[in-house]
Amino acid sequence: MNTIHRNSVDLKKLLNPEKAIWPYRERKNATSLVPFSLELHLTSFCNYNCYHCSYQNRRSSRLVVNESRIKTLVADIIDMEINGVYWSGGGEPTTIKGFPAYIEEISKSKTEQALITNGILIHDQWISLLNLFNYVAISFQASRSETYEKITGHNLRDKLYSNVRKLRNILEDAVLGARCVINKHNFNEIDLIYKDARDLGFDYLIFIPAVDYEGRGDVELNIDEKNYLRDKVKDIMPSLDDSFTNLGRVVNRGVSHYKNEEKDGFPCYVNQIRATAFINYDGGVWLCQPHIGNPKYCIGNINEHRFVEIWNSGRHCEVIELLDEEHRRGNCSDCRSISYNNVLHNYIVDGDGTSFYDPFL
Repeated sequence: MNTIHRNSVDLKKLLNPEKAIWPYRERKNATSLVPFSLELHLTSFCNYNCYHCSYQNRRSSRLVVNESRIKTLVADIIDMEINGVYWSGGGEPTTIKGFPAYIEEISKSKTEQALITNGILIHDQWISLLNLFNYVAISFQASRSETYEKITGHNLRDKLYSNVRKLRNILEDAVLGARCVINKHNFNEIDLIYKDARDLGFDYLIFIPAVDYEGRGDVELNIDEKNYLRDKVKDIMPSLDDSFTNLGRVVNRGVSHYKNEEKDGFPCYVNQIRATAFINYDGGVWLCQPHIGNPKYCIGNINEHRFVEIWNSGRHCEVIELLDEEHRRGNCSDCRSISYNNVLHNYIVDGDGTSFYDPFL
């Protein structure tokens, strides 16, 4: 029996790249812009060892931004009035010492927050704090316990389901989402994952094909596995709710997280309007996720300078020029900004697209 969903969420709007039009319209002629949204990867430590993790090798560094630097960063986020902040990847954000205090501090400001978590370390003592988030997205990797253990390295599937039920009961305004990375262990139980997500009362379920950012090999699905998944989804398509999940769209574009489309001939508008930034567990600041860890594209480090000093610096502008040239040549890949840039280019040229506000890009 399905749990009642508390929030009306249309995933087609949540994932719509046209949400980049609103900040572009507001920011295209402005100067000294703050980031529209910010993604925080402040720890490389994780209580899991997920098979498909794009940070699997890099997590061996066991780095965490220290407490004083995080406090300073939180102060800069508030002072700069950034629209939205993701507590996200690298490692598991709920392992960060003092994490609840940072949530509370930012919640007093104009900045909205989102959390992407594996959901296992959510404590009863501070679970109510998650109502301070715009949304909470849970890594939801398997339906079968044995598959869950193969993927994460731990047999904690039942505990996760219990924590999701607690969240469903306590979250009022915050959206409760599920994120499933399609990998070689779970692609054959996608239908079961979909059913469980509905039964647990998630507001949406996003499927993300595994991307081999670290070049490890044997991470992404092969042709036979993609074909199996395509046939499986074809069978269950009549029962899929397109406003609840993106599964049909993922399969329609070849089981790729990013749509294959023309992306050259124009600059990276997303960087020009200062749409987003990523702060890594080593303190480095990057403008796009695929380049995280590459010093060529690093714009500064919060262990050396405050974020407010790094942003809009000379180095920041240099990296924007590098990325503009890369985008013009069509060399960008595995980056969500590609979809935003194509939408913005069509808007600039023809005025196409719908403008609506979303604090997270």
